[in-house]
Amino acid sequence: MKEKLTNNLGLKFLSIGLAIFAWFMVVNVVNPLVVDSEEVPVEMINEDILSRANLTYEIIGKKTVTVTYEVRTRDRYKVSASDFYASADLANLYDVTGSIPVNVEIINRDARSLIEGAVTVKPGVVRIQTEELQRKRFDVVPDVSGEAEEGYAIGNVLVRPEYVYITGPVSVVGQISSVGTEIDVSGIETDVSGSSRVMLYDANGNELTDLGDKVSLSRSEVDYQVSVLRVKNLSLDFQVSGQVADGYRFTGVESDVKTVSVEGMKSALASLSTIMVPGELLNVDGATGDVTVEVDLNELLPDNVSMAAASATEAMITLRVEKLEDRSVVFNTRSLVLSGMSDEYEYEIDSSQVTVWIRGLTEDLDRLDFAGLTGQADVSMLSPGYANVYVNVELPEGFELTRSDPLPVRVTEIAQEEESPEDGEDDDSGEGGEGQDTADTAETAATE
Repeated sequence: MKEKLTNNLGLKFLSIGLAIFAWFMVVNVVNPLVVDSEEVPVEMINEDILSRANLTYEIIGKKTVTVTYEVRTRDRYKVSASDFYASADLANLYDVTGSIPVNVEIINRDARSLIEGAVTVKPGVVRIQTEELQRKRFDVVPDVSGEAEEGYAIGNVLVRPEYVYITGPVSVVGQISSVGTEIDVSGIETDVSGSSRVMLYDANGNELTDLGDKVSLSRSEVDYQVSVLRVKNLSLDFQVSGQVADGYRFTGVESDVKTVSVEGMKSALASLSTIMVPGELLNVDGATGDVTVEVDLNELLPDNVSMAAASATEAMITLRVEKLEDRSVVFNTRSLVLSGMSDEYEYEIDSSQVTVWIRGLTEDLDRLDFAGLTGQADVSMLSPGYANVYVNVELPEGFELTRSDPLPVRVTEIAQEEESPEDGEDDDSGEGGEGQDTADTAETAATE
């Protein structure tokens, strides 16, 4: 078999070449007719007929037709799909089936001279489905991405126009849930403006990118303007009003929000250092326990100043009110100081100890050094005899003396020694005169 295949190999190749050459010569000389075809897109005409009826349409199936024709073999390459024009006139719509006849023309004169015989089209009709047309208004919602430079915040974001109209089939327009535009504000510190593309979103917030020419928008872009505000951190300050109930003490303010960030024009923030929570919101009048108040911080800001986006807008404020304790302290009377003593009297305390009661917070009383306290009693108003006085104690701030046991004190008058006449003086007490007068005066004084 190998010998048969390789025997006279040159003659065999020569015969194949001669056969190809002969076929080529026959084709070029005879040039027979061949059948060829092209895929040609169909153009819909007179669409305004449906538009006036507030209808739109969608082609069912292919949007092209197959054009078949005959052409000479040598001219086959000279004919292309662009030499044909296929159209479907909506004026010829058959409502029952939705069919429209397709008309094909040879628009290239050279191609027309090359094509022999009739041109056929498959399919011969285009089928469409009509649907009611809807025009709906949507507000354009700006979607701001990025953050401004540190110390600045995004203020008002305006878009113009604020809305667009979308026209399309009811079923397609119904897929649109919202309309927005994306604005990048990364690193800005001054007002910015520009234009951005209008974007369509479904109910899940996903962009609808496959609607294509199914809908038309009154505006494909909108203009935007972004204002930039200064940001300032402010601490909360509290004014507390009212008096707690007797036996209780207001001990301070606690808040779940210590500082807040506000934004506004530089001139509006210049005079702000704190946010004051007024006393009418923080009242402890008659309180016997903690008072909790929820405050809307927005209401406390001046005009042209607002809370920054990431800042808390409400604060939970607790006014601490604690019950006071009365604790007894026993003083040794020997350590008491009597104030207001007179040199004419002697004072004797008729008790070895006395008890007083000091009021304060339990925690403070536990820390108070009672041994270092000094007690004193005022005896300036006492006269000879037996009377009760009350002890007073000098206390640090935050404490008060509520009561004291009576302290019995005996007051006696110090006896005065009478002066005697000096030796060597004459006694004129005989017969009247000055000696008699002196005796009468001493007797009167003794009587008194």
